[in-house]
Amino acid sequence: MLAGLYRRPLSFFFSEEPVMPDVVLWRARPAEESKAKRIQREFLSLCEDYQELEQLTNNVVPSGLPEESGAKDRFGFPQAESLAARIWQEFELGAAPAECLRPVLEERYRVKIFALALASEASAASTRNNRFGPATLLNQDNVHWRRNFSLAHELFHLLTWRVFRSPGEASSIEAGEDEEGLANAFAAHLLLPESPFRERLGPYIDNRGNLKMTLIELHGIARSFDVSAEAVVYRCAGLLHWRKEDTKAVIQKLGCFRMWRERQSVETLPSRYIYLTVQAYRQGLISFGRGAEYLRKSYRHARDILEPPEDEVESDGQIAVAFD
Repeated sequence: MLAGLYRRPLSFFFSEEPVMPDVVLWRARPAEESKAKRIQREFLSLCEDYQELEQLTNNVVPSGLPEESGAKDRFGFPQAESLAARIWQEFELGAAPAECLRPVLEERYRVKIFALALASEASAASTRNNRFGPATLLNQDNVHWRRNFSLAHELFHLLTWRVFRSPGEASSIEAGEDEEGLANAFAAHLLLPESPFRERLGPYIDNRGNLKMTLIELHGIARSFDVSAEAVVYRCAGLLHWRKEDTKAVIQKLGCFRMWRERQSVETLPSRYIYLTVQAYRQGLISFGRGAEYLRKSYRHARDILEPPEDEVESDGQIAVAFD
């Protein structure tokens, strides 16, 4: 009962090791304290369950996600922008990074990415430790382009964890204004890389270097990169050296012209997490009830995942392929 209440494994209550709090960094924490604590505990519980599944199925793979070092007072906007350019190139994110950022982080760098229904004012969170590696929590209720930006934003925090985090911090914190500004700059440069973005803007730039496009065309560019129109405006302002008042005027116009508001559902659990749960159950490593707990499903809904119809899988779990 205690394990279920506190979302902890049974081994936690029998361990003699001192309890070391896991630091969770929030981009925007839910205002209601009880809800924030519950969501944070569920996030960490999902990370711990993911780690257990990896260990059970012998699929423990080191993350390999780069980690920056150095003094935080020497880490400014040039460093954040340079880091974004390097990560874009090293991760091979291509001309539209938002499309492949999540699968690259999950599959290549083993970042644990979950999505939960957070409060409307909440955005995302992240954590990085030696037990289960880097992990990120996204807001399931956000529009997909906001989740894309949040993921890139949280990636900055994961990459610079040792730069900005220090021992003895509280278990639940929010980054300062300066750090958040750097994370936003990193995300914008990562999702709107300079060379593809300049190429996309090319037809709208006249001989004097002025950008001329309609708001519909601006939204079209945002959609092609799967980011917000505001992110496109701020990226244009930086590349084309707009004045602050001009940038502000365009943002105000966007406020009166809204489109592309569709929502796109996202699964709570990563596909690899689900796959490892099924693998553990099929190999007899966990019971059906434990599998349902891992999946956060009722027995009825878990059965559709753990025990599909017999005609979908052969009895020995192997698939025969015939070639002509």
